[in-house]
Amino acid sequence: MLQSLSKFGITLTSSSAKIIYSDDYLGKKLTITHGYDFTKAIECDQNWKAYHLKILAYLKTLPDVEAQSIYSKIDHQDWHWDWMSKTYITKTDNNYEWFFLDIDGSIEAACLIYFPKNSFLNPSEHIFYIEFISIAPWNRYTPLEVKRYVGLGSLILLKSIGYLAKKYKHSGRFSLHSLAQAELFYVNRLKMEHIGLNDKPQLKYFELPEHAIASILGEVA
Repeated sequence: MLQSLSKFGITLTSSSAKIIYSDDYLGKKLTITHGYDFTKAIECDQNWKAYHLKILAYLKTLPDVEAQSIYSKIDHQDWHWDWMSKTYITKTDNNYEWFFLDIDGSIEAACLIYFPKNSFLNPSEHIFYIEFISIAPWNRYTPLEVKRYVGLGSLILLKSIGYLAKKYKHSGRFSLHSLAQAELFYVNRLKMEHIGLNDKPQLKYFELPEHAIASILGEVA
């Protein structure tokens, strides 16, 4: 796949790609990079989808009732996402900002942010919009093992927003349409407001209010 992209003159990694955050995480090197990267996008597609198949294969070995019970607990609403295609579609649009989180070279989370987007709470203001955010399937509930890492979704989101807030000299307010699996996280953890008038079918709209900026972004500053 990468050879095919190169053959057609497609740059595999953004010329401005860089590390925006690094830290020690459980004795391993954690980094968050900014900029599109086909290699990392394809790794998400291949490794994450391979793990999805392992989960499904395991469920097939169980009685139907037990398998259905376990499947209902799995966050699978984003399993169909195609990260390579998303990269290809957005790579030349400067309004899209890509971020990847890796630990010791393994991609553990990915995030795509759009700017500027009109605010619903304050229509005269432009804010960030989270197009897509996801963590690797082994970092959420899975019947195959205990979560390998925790807290990576909020880390990549808030570090990315913090970076963009400085880049654009912006307050850091953002919005998104949430998958059902993440709604409670955005309300309880990030203190975002649900605005029903801006909902999409099966996707509720949430926006970070002005009064929550300091407490939320300050946690990972």
